[in-house]
Order: sequence, then C-alpha cells, then structure tokens
Amino acid sequence: MNGIDVRIDHWLGGFRTCIDLSLPATGITAILGPSGSGKTTLLRLLAGLETPVRGSIQVAGTTWFDSVGKIDKPVQQRGVGVVFQDYALFGHMTVAANVGFKLPRKQRTERVSDWLAQLHLEDFADRYPHQLSGGQRQRVALARALVREPDLLLLDEPFSAVDAHLRQRLRSQLSAVVAAYQRPVLMVTHDLEEARVMADRVGVMVGGRISRLGKTTEVFNDPGDQATARVLGWRNLLPVQQLAGCTVSGAWGQLVLDREAAVNTSHLGIRPEHIRLRRDTLDAHGVDARVVRVTELCAYRELQCRLPDGTSMFVHRNWDEPLPAPGSAVHLELPPQHVRVLSDEPVARYAAAGTLIEQAVREPATRLRSLS
Repeated sequence: MNGIDVRIDHWLGGFRTCIDLSLPATGITAILGPSGSGKTTLLRLLAGLETPVRGSIQVAGTTWFDSVGKIDKPVQQRGVGVVFQDYALFGHMTVAANVGFKLPRKQRTERVSDWLAQLHLEDFADRYPHQLSGGQRQRVALARALVREPDLLLLDEPFSAVDAHLRQRLRSQLSAVVAAYQRPVLMVTHDLEEARVMADRVGVMVGGRISRLGKTTEVFNDPGDQATARVLGWRNLLPVQQLAGCTVSGAWGQLVLDREAAVNTSHLGIRPEHIRLRRDTLDAHGVDARVVRVTELCAYRELQCRLPDGTSMFVHRNWDEPLPAPGSAVHLELPPQHVRVLSDEPVARYAAAGTLIEQAVREPATRLRSLS
C-alpha cells in the first residue's frame, strides 16, 4: 500500500502554508507546532475542507488533488476519517446512529457492532452523547471515523477535551487500534508527551512549513534549528557569537564540542536531564552558574541556574539526589555528546515540485491563484 505524498501551497488571509510531506503507509505521525503555525490548516487541506492554491495530494496511490490536472475530489470521495477536537457528535442521535451515520444500510449493523466492540462501547450503543463521559465520546468519534475504513485518519488534538487522568489510558487504546488498523494516521497535537509516547514519526511546523520531520526519537534528540527546538521543549539555548573549529563561544562563556560546528550555527542546545552538576573548577565542557530556584515537580526536581551573562539554564535531577541551595555557585558540565548545534533558520527540503513552491514565496496571493 502506498503512503501519503503532499506538495501543496496555500494562502489564507495573508498566511502562507507551504507543505512538502511524504509519509509511510502505516503508523502515527504527530504534527507539533505553536498556535497559528498551520497545523489545523494542513488537516483541513487533506480532508478537502479547504482547497490548496496549487500542488498535489496523493494518498494510497490515489490523487485527491492536483492543480495541474484539475483534480479536486470532494470530501465524501476522499477516503479520509477525521476526529475533531470537540468530537462533533450529533446530540440528537444515539451512539450507534452516530457511528453508522451515512453508512450503506446493508453494512451498517455489522460494521457498527464490530467497531463498538473494538472500542469497548457495546453497552453504550443506545445512549446519547450527553450521557457519556469525555473519554467515551472520544471513542465514539474514533469509531465513527474508522467504521468506513478510510485510507487516512486525521486526528485534531484528540485528547484536548479529556481529563488528564484519562489520557494515558486513551492513548494506549488508540495506539492499539491504530496498530491493528494498518493505515496512516496524522495527528495534530500541542502535547509533547503525547507525541513522544504515541507517534512513530514527528513533524514540526513553524510559520506554515514543516521544519523537521523524522523518527520521533531522532527529531526530539536533534531539532536542527532553534525555532524547532523551542517547539520541542528545548529551554537551554545558548546564543553563539564566535566559531573556531570545535570551539564555540558567547557572552555566557566558551565550550569545546566533539565536532566542528557548522558556519550557520546560531545556538547550542542541551536537554535539562543531560546536564551534570559539579562544584569543581571550570573545564572545557562546562560553564559556571549560580542556582536561582529549585522547583519540585512530579517526576523530578528542576534547578534554574543563571550564567554570568544572565542566561537561564535548567537542570533536572531525581528526587533522591542532593541538590545545592538557591544562591549556591555551581559548575554545569555539558557533555559534548549531548550538545546540539542549531541553526537560526529551518533547512527547507523540497522535491522537484517544490521548486515552484519556493519561487512562490515572493509572489502575492493573487498571482498564486492565477497560476493554480
């Protein structure tokens, strides 16, 4: 089975979304990004709720949109299932009626029963949405999306309306269903933990473009640029002023890396759990700091430290480790293997079709529409 191949350019109210995306035929891909970065717009373009200015969308070997070939399949002809943030269930219809909405009559009873059973909803078939918990409504919306066996499943913040204590269980249930479903799933989320736990691949959207896409562990461990790093929760970012081979320096001090930094390096980044606390003298792999605050969190304790130039650095430590008190002078060891060099701008990767898309950056929206 073929996967997803998307090359689209879109303007909406002056905001430009430019997507170059290829995904495998199975598994969950999570799209992360700040509010207004174009995540939900991407889902709407794939679902056919909005029409790109130009480009193409292919799913499972079928063309859903092609501006050159004048192809634009309507929503009902695209093999797509969508689970919206608010679930969009029909309040006047039972669970079974919601799940079977617009299914062919001959298939309705058997397929609805099958999906209600898979999602443990058999006992709620005759209930109405207002009689269900948030988690139950979420499963009904998922059953309604999957009952048609779509070629692509789209999830828009699927757990945002669910209480925190239910999320872990629902994530496990959804992951199990998707594993058996054997189709591609594209999930938009703000929740970093959700993406790390559930997704096989992660894409990061910044300013209407996908700045980073790859296996979940690889993306979280090496963001590539500072804007992407911020989206992925990297708080320790050191501005770079000078480069000299493996030696990198800034107002905060100087570090020697285990490799030569690229000429476009603008920041160094390191995750809080990788920093080591020392009390001895400065070495080539660390910086001096002073503890400002110690915060006790659920799974660890967080130290906020301040460098001589005022830059804040955050360090995570286990509960059983002794920690210096606020005001203490410390040395933060930054192991070179955990330090990432980050550029100032994402490196856009476009295929041949993207050449036209990249040229369109300088064209006004009216010109783009005339070319579609």
